Amino acid sequence: MVKMIQDMKEMKMKQKAPVLEVINNNPWYTADQLAAAKGHQIRAIQRRYTYILHSIKDYLKSHDGEPIRVLDAGCGDGVQLQLLTQIPEVVVWGADYNPLRARRARQNFPTVHIVCCDLLHLPFPPAFFDIILCSQVIEHIPQDDLLLERFANALKPRGLLILGTPNEGCFMARLRNHIFERRILRNTDHVHFYTELGIRCKLKAAGFAIQQIMRENWFFPHQLINNYLANCNWGFHLVGWLRAIIPSQTAGYYFQCVKGLSKK
Repeated sequence: MVKMIQDMKEMKMKQKAPVLEVINNNPWYTADQLAAAKGHQIRAIQRRYTYILHSIKDYLKSHDGEPIRVLDAGCGDGVQLQLLTQIPEVVVWGADYNPLRARRARQNFPTVHIVCCDLLHLPFPPAFFDIILCSQVIEHIPQDDLLLERFANALKPRGLLILGTPNEGCFMARLRNHIFERRILRNTDHVHFYTELGIRCKLKAAGFAIQQIMRENWFFPHQLINNYLANCNWGFHLVGWLRAIIPSQTAGYYFQCVKGLSKK
């Protein structure tokens, strides 16, 4: 039994081959992400967009209108690209290891420089980017510590990392995944289930200083409840109230981090 559990953990920590998953029509790799982003929880997604946009515009204030390079790391079909391309002072790049999604992103956003690559092997010289956005991606990457080091290497001194990830290590998330909706653990492509403290420690170890944190939503332990509350006014206000009084059980985080903190 112990060996079986260990084998399951090792399988979970191995990143799947995207080409095979696309051929097998695995929806994690083939579903239309742009369409999904217009569906449920649109208020939460809009709040996320607003935070990302404000973070980039605040960074631009110190560059006197000079163009900056921004990388959407794990861009997928381009959910964030549709936001980034609206900022005139930004030269946008996108990277994704899924060839289907990289092709879709090129078709949907022809002005964006799209590369199909593993994020652990970014084909850019050191200090190439001013900002890296990594939204809902790091939880999929087994070597997350190495990924953050790669981001630090690709960023200019005092460059900005905007990192978004679910709070799936919190009590309410574990209640959902282990009690109410155990199928999620069987089907998910996530290999990490972070808490705020856990991701903070990883960012610090990679040489990043956290400037701000945006906490989004609240982790009700059932997806149907989450979706219902997200789509009605009183529910959205309830979520905001719970987020304020019990921040440890928020659904996810967006960290605004600056490269430059010496590693210890």
